[in-house]
This record gives sequence, structure tokens and C-alpha cells, in this order.
Amino acid sequence: MSIHSNNFFSNVLRRQVTVNVILPEPTGPTGGVLSAYAQGPQLLPTIWLLHGLGGDATTWLRRTAIELLATQYRVAVVMPQTERGFYTDMVHGPHYWSFLTQELPARMQYIFPLATDRAHNYVMGNSMGGYAALRWALSEPQRFAAVAALSPVADLARFRTEQAAIMPDMDLAFDPQRLTDSPVSLTYLLAHYQSVIPGLRVLATTGSADILRSMDLALRPQLAAQFGTDFTWQEQVGHHDWSLWNQQLPAAMHWLMKGSWQVV
Repeated sequence: MSIHSNNFFSNVLRRQVTVNVILPEPTGPTGGVLSAYAQGPQLLPTIWLLHGLGGDATTWLRRTAIELLATQYRVAVVMPQTERGFYTDMVHGPHYWSFLTQELPARMQYIFPLATDRAHNYVMGNSMGGYAALRWALSEPQRFAAVAALSPVADLARFRTEQAAIMPDMDLAFDPQRLTDSPVSLTYLLAHYQSVIPGLRVLATTGSADILRSMDLALRPQLAAQFGTDFTWQEQVGHHDWSLWNQQLPAAMHWLMKGSWQVV
């Protein structure tokens, strides 16, 4: 696999940022990288992979088999970093949403051979990153073929109250008076969703002892009502941790790229 630690100056954040990128390197019968992945005009399908609270641009590389899965499915993976900012334009802090949704795709597609069409772009994340993946896909369904949210923060108002010990700095990111009636809310986005053709495919998962399980269960019927057969729900035994997400990741990758939940 080809792994790139890309550092560039962000005009939005006004500082240097780090984004890790995996480019697949499938090999042929002699062990060499296939020529289509070593040279030529081919543009790669891309997963925009978002880290959770406390994570960074290296988290998915260090904690999972994403490197192997990227080559297995012949897909590029882009892993940005937004600190504890919930991928939003913070009330008191950097504008991570503008960075993520506007600047990052343009810069990455300029630097790397990444596909720009909707059919070959996907977004996935866990926990805080799962929230951002859903928010991005619901806000811009014309950009993605599918979104996968592993144990997402599904309700910002509940998270602010129930998980205050985990994120006491949440009011730096969001206006506490606008957590339910603005585009930062997944429920708000679902209520105002503008469907696309073909439909956006949506996957949401949780664990049997996940700390966010109850809010994910509450979001489930809203997703099902909006997306119907394009919505997939999965539960596995586990907690809100990497043991659960490593169990789910191979099947989630297959779902993103092939349309079914299974480990191959």
C-alpha cells in the first residue's frame, strides 16, 4: 500500500494541516503493483474517513486494518484531522466544516488521483466522525454514493448533557441554543432532506453496550423513514471502542463498495 502524510497550508484554518492518504497498490501474479495503479490516468474511488473525538489523522491507520482493506477494495482513503471540533465551524474556534466540505476535497483531488464524481465517493466515520459523516452526506447527498456511520453521535443536545465528562468543551464548538433547530442537527437535516437519484445509501451501526446506543436507536426510525431500502442498520456485541469498530469495519467497507454487509 502507498501511504502519504500530506502537509499543506489551509487557507480556511490559517495554519498547516496534516491529512493522511492511502492509495491502493494491488499486485499481479509476479508480485508487482498492477500498472493501472502505478501510472496512467486512472482516478480512484475515494472514502473520506473521519476520526472520532480524541483522534487524529493517524487513528484509523494505527487502530485498524484500513490499509489492507483499501487495497482489497482498490479504493483511496483520505483521513483528515479536526481536533475536538466536531467537524463544525466552531462558535469559538476554527471553521472545520468549511475546511472539511470545501477546501479539503478540492486540495486532495488536486494533489492525488481521486475521482470527483458522486458514484465513486463515499464518507465514513466513527463516533464524532460518524456524526460528521452523516451530516456531510445529508447536507450534500449529490457528493456521495453512500455514507457509513459507526456508533455516531446522533443527538448533539443529548450528547452535551449525557457525555459532558467526555466533552466539557462542547460549547466551544456549538451554540447550545441551536443544537436541535439548525443544520448541525441530524434530525433537522433529515426533516429538510432533498432526495437525489439514485438514492443515497446509508449505513448506521451500534454496539450492544455502546454508550451512544440509545440515541442511535432513536435515530434509526428517522433514517429508515427517509431512506427506506437504501438504509441499512447493524448491531454487534460490543462497547463504544475499537474492538467493536474493528469487528464492523471489514463488513462496512464491503457494504460501501459492494452494497452488502459481509466480511470477504
